[in-house]
Amino acid sequence: MLKGNNMVLGIMISKQCNFHCGHCMVNSSHKYSWMEDGVLNKFYELVEYNRPDDVYILGGEPFLHIEKIEEMVSIIKKNCDRITVFTNGSFLLNDDISERVKNLGIIVRVSDDRYHRKFWTDKLKERIEQSGYWIVSKDECEEMIPVGRAYEEFKHLKYNMGCSLLTGRYDRDFYPNAERYMVMMDGSVNLYCATIEASLANVFEDENITYELLVEREKVFHNYLFREVIYCQEDTYMGKMCNLCQKYKITDEEILFENEHVAYTSDYR
Repeated sequence: MLKGNNMVLGIMISKQCNFHCGHCMVNSSHKYSWMEDGVLNKFYELVEYNRPDDVYILGGEPFLHIEKIEEMVSIIKKNCDRITVFTNGSFLLNDDISERVKNLGIIVRVSDDRYHRKFWTDKLKERIEQSGYWIVSKDECEEMIPVGRAYEEFKHLKYNMGCSLLTGRYDRDFYPNAERYMVMMDGSVNLYCATIEASLANVFEDENITYELLVEREKVFHNYLFREVIYCQEDTYMGKMCNLCQKYKITDEEILFENEHVAYTSDYR
């Protein structure tokens, strides 16, 4: 068994989806979408170098591109045993694709909530329930995240999902929890919290993106937020925090907000 570090490395491989859920964080659409080869090859290099414990593949709906997913899985498995694909489950209506997914030897995570269920037919509902795959149900309003298409509906929520940036665990030298990062379609490597948040690196701008580098920049960002941004409980609510966080970018030299310099990284290490 391949053994990595605590890292979970995700990839936002496409924004194409055959559903149009009202709570979609990435504003997916029916339009064709797939990550450019240059970014994807850099992602494979990150997996090879860092040997993460788990690789997450997200969209959009990844299984709309079954041939490409098959190729991805074969490459990733050389350096990571555990691969999880997030899906709306619609592939189960296609017997050929269903069989190919079954043969991949991966974890399949099916989203189940009132938004996805609007697109379920009786046949799809039956196949999802009988599939044996990991069905992740989110029915409570407060579990929905006010980002993307969901912002207008849930921006009022006075709720904090326990964002990793707000736990205070950076006071210790040891990081017992898996750190989660997401490679986006433009090559940025973002903090993957409840949503997909601040940019901590970029595959074209940073020569060596290591687990240690990402943890260090996440720590810097944590320190900056607590010193300069968070002053009261309301500042941690998801309706404000999630939409604020994703506008930041952290580099070795500086912290940027909407691409404008706001602080030097060295002041928050």
